[in-house]
Amino acid sequence: MDPQARRILVINGKGGCGKTTIATNLAVAYASAGHVVALMDNDPQASSSYWAEQRDPELPDVHLVEAHRRSSMYQTRSFQNRLPVNADRVIVDGHSNARDRDLELLLKQTDVVLVPLQPSSIDIQAGSRFITELVTHRAFRMAPRPLGVIANRVQPNTETHAKLQHFLACLDVPTVATFRDSPVYMEAAELGKGIIDMVDSRAARKEAPAWWELMKWIDAQPKNAEGRLRNSPRAADRRPAEDRSLTA
Repeated sequence: MDPQARRILVINGKGGCGKTTIATNLAVAYASAGHVVALMDNDPQASSSYWAEQRDPELPDVHLVEAHRRSSMYQTRSFQNRLPVNADRVIVDGHSNARDRDLELLLKQTDVVLVPLQPSSIDIQAGSRFITELVTHRAFRMAPRPLGVIANRVQPNTETHAKLQHFLACLDVPTVATFRDSPVYMEAAELGKGIIDMVDSRAARKEAPAWWELMKWIDAQPKNAEGRLRNSPRAADRRPAEDRSLTA
């Protein structure tokens, strides 16, 4: 693995929050921008692995690592040896049941942590507990990583969206992206694609700028484990400095 690679963990303690959707679409966005991308599937449900099986080899390459198949899932030596030597972006689809030692080892291998949240009362409560557990974990306290929340599967201007906005405003963690509850994500997943691949879809083009903004936020964060957060709670509200096409 490239020593300058950024390692991005997508995780939440609750299943069904859209971890795989975020991980696969982020991997595609980076691959489309010319990066060498590895997608690590740490979830026993193997959703990212299934997605990769559907992916057309003619599309920008995303190298899959089926980490959930390992007998010792979080050994650092295995983590590094299974990656392409020139990978400069590593996206980890985290296991929702990762706790204590498992979570500690994942954090030690990570530069940036993303927590997807959906706008339901159950998801908000579960997300609140998980974020508290995450930031108070000994590994995070000893070496804080940049941490961002993603508002996922949002229907703008609804009561549930308002509840999520209120909750996120109360967090001492930035909301770094907001993605709509659009059928185009399901369509992309079934085809082994990401939003950025779907150049002929108007719905995908509408979502694309939010993915470029998320990448900009990630790439602006300090790489070293001791780095302090350098982000803004309103990072997701900033518009791109220049127009970018789906093919970047």
